[in-house]
Amino acid sequence: MMTSAQFDRLRNLLIDTAVTASLIELEALADKNDQLAERAEHVRVNCAALMGLSSDLPEATDGE
Repeated sequence: MMTSAQFDRLRNLLIDTAVTASLIELEALADKNDQLAERAEHVRVNCAALMGLSSDLPEATDGE
């Protein structure tokens, strides 16, 4: 089982990845690079889905 610190780290990594994907998507759209924009969108959407799933996981207490 993951500790609460590990859950927090996972959520932070997902948020950071989603933000980075959003920035890449915006730049790709500005450069009219549809293929890159679509890939970045998929990464962003997958991160959002994983954040939703991780919020449904039971919280562990530190030391478990």
